[in-house]
Amino acid sequence: MSGNGNGAATAEENGPKMRVIRVGTRKSQLARIQTDSVVAMLKAFYPGLQFEIVAMSTTGDKILDTALSKIGEKSLFTKELEHALEKNEVDLVVHSLKDLPTVLPPGFTIGAICKRENPYDAVVFHPKFVGKTLETLPEKSVVGTSSLRRAAQLQRKFPHLEFKSIRGNLNTRLRKLDELQEFSAIIL
Repeated sequence: MSGNGNGAATAEENGPKMRVIRVGTRKSQLARIQTDSVVAMLKAFYPGLQFEIVAMSTTGDKILDTALSKIGEKSLFTKELEHALEKNEVDLVVHSLKDLPTVLPPGFTIGAICKRENPYDAVVFHPKFVGKTLETLPEKSVVGTSSLRRAAQLQRKFPHLEFKSIRGNLNTRLRKLDELQEFSAIIL
């Protein structure tokens, strides 16, 4: 009980106030899963801290009708989060390493790299091609991917296929595969 007569409890009576660490991330479902995983690890190491996730949309999340390589802007998935760090709106951010620019902005550092989960790509086929493989897809079948690197690697191995950019989060890409007749398969 407080002795000052106003009924307000002191910090000592309620225990010490927990420090809140604001963790910036993209709003996408996959980014949130990654961030939740990182926050769970941090909570295990620092049980005395409280973590608040601050999700935001990035330029790369907003421009969905253009191939990433044609947008012509750097840091498509990181710029807004970097600005939030600079303005002290967040204390740290969680990214997929593949989304980071090759040169970090001055004053920024990679604080940690978590153990890599399954690194393999997945091929998801349109329902009409169930049972097929990339090798057995018909000539000129269109395969969607958002990665120039992946498209170049696959084009070399499967020259009978065409590769086209597909954008959007995981659920959007799967919906495009099912609903549009444009893609025979997508690479995730």
